[in-house]
Amino acid sequence: MKTGVGQSAYPEEGAVYNLGQLLARNAGQSGFSERVAVIDTGRPEGREISYRTLNARSARCANALSALDVRKGDRVFVLLPNRVETLEVLYGCCKIGAVFTPANFRFAAEEIAFLIDDVGANALVFDTEYADKVLEVLVARPTLRAVEIGGHRVPSAEVYESCLTGASETEPGCPTSPGDTCMILFTAGTTGRPKGVKLTYRSTFFACLSNGISASMTRDDVYLGAPPMFHAGGLTCFQLYMLMISGTIVIQSRWTPQEALELIQRYRVTYHFGIATQLKMLIQVEGWEKYVGSLRAVNGGGEPQPAELKHAFINQGITYVSGYGLTETGATGFNWPASSEDDPTLSKASECMGKPPAFVEVKVVDETGKETEADEFGEIIIRREPTGAAGYWNRPEDEAKKFRGDWIFTGDLGKRDAEGFFYVLGRTDDMIISGGENIYPSEVEKAIFGHEKVADVVVVRGRHPQWGQTPKAIIVPKPGRTVTEDEILEYAAQHLASYKKPRKIVIVDSVPRSETGKIDRKAIRKLYEEV
Repeated sequence: MKTGVGQSAYPEEGAVYNLGQLLARNAGQSGFSERVAVIDTGRPEGREISYRTLNARSARCANALSALDVRKGDRVFVLLPNRVETLEVLYGCCKIGAVFTPANFRFAAEEIAFLIDDVGANALVFDTEYADKVLEVLVARPTLRAVEIGGHRVPSAEVYESCLTGASETEPGCPTSPGDTCMILFTAGTTGRPKGVKLTYRSTFFACLSNGISASMTRDDVYLGAPPMFHAGGLTCFQLYMLMISGTIVIQSRWTPQEALELIQRYRVTYHFGIATQLKMLIQVEGWEKYVGSLRAVNGGGEPQPAELKHAFINQGITYVSGYGLTETGATGFNWPASSEDDPTLSKASECMGKPPAFVEVKVVDETGKETEADEFGEIIIRREPTGAAGYWNRPEDEAKKFRGDWIFTGDLGKRDAEGFFYVLGRTDDMIISGGENIYPSEVEKAIFGHEKVADVVVVRGRHPQWGQTPKAIIVPKPGRTVTEDEILEYAAQHLASYKKPRKIVIVDSVPRSETGKIDRKAIRKLYEEV
């Protein structure tokens, strides 16, 4: 059924979970059509986009994709930085039942080509900044329909704005089912090739809902997120939830701590999400406190979050939300707010992640799959429904290992205490066994991060002639500070049991990071681990 401008198929079959239909509803029936949905700071003076405009352009995008022969279930491959058009393409795909498939724009042309072939994409939407890579990709794929945003450096590509100008704002009204694939997000693969995680309309809806509820977000919040929108943390945490509830999001094309602080101050941002490394960088900016008067909360994720980091924000009256999740779980798992030193995530241990949010069930199991008793270590598993992915695209062996029955096996070590609070201790394959004792890198990192001169620390395995393995600490000093091995060893001796102390220290200027700014532990292990 076709619907008019500003209308939607809501609540027809599947529309309850379809984000494209929810956006149409917010642009019409909700009464907030002229409310600012997005502030795109990549434009001069910041471009404010209302819900009415965002939905109208998304509908035009949907109809333009249809005109390029994109049909329900087709994969639309996307190479875009954080910009409002990324959202237009996402919602446009939802409106016609196509699968939004964003990838890391830092991938080389060869990697992009592999992924396009792997998912069988029949359309590519890209930023003109990546035109050189796209030209390489299209040489062997002349039938791939390409759409360029921001310029026209690829002669065979359609120009995005021209496509939208010639397209209708009428809602396509394409019905989708809750179990249909909504998006494919790529996560690192054990074989060196990324794996495509299939998030359905239902799982995306509930992941957004779970994260947003746990963060106590309302339409009065102004949200700034650091992660790129090819990452689960850039979508289900918390961009899409804010647009579900008629809130306002601020888009920063490339996250830097100084600019993030300036945007927080300029747009009176109330909630900021980033991986722990980014929040560490934020508080290392001189005078950062003067920028954050509007913040009610920050949310950290992706990495261990030391107590010192949480204290820095709590001391400014800002709630610190400890987050944990996987792409496979829709970036859900834990999301626990702490506003005082008495909160369990501080008073118990900084590894304490709180309790699962709405719609999420978590267990800790032993090697046999049996649930552990309180305070026993094991692997953290998260129930698949309703927030988890349907599986991997074209990776049956990997899928069988990760998705087992009703559960997603995270590969992370953890425990649950007698009060029901969960603790995350790191990857199962990162554990160090020294003289028969298990040592969790996060414990050692937490202790060393407390040193006043340390900006970052990563602990890997080192060889020991007597005990087999020993912690080896890779240290990044704070800007302008110098720290010695002896200082670290002395500090560690004051804060760690003897067997947990690192016997080897490496001082470096920087460590490898992923495209999101997250510490790349796999790359660090290759550089420094002794096996």
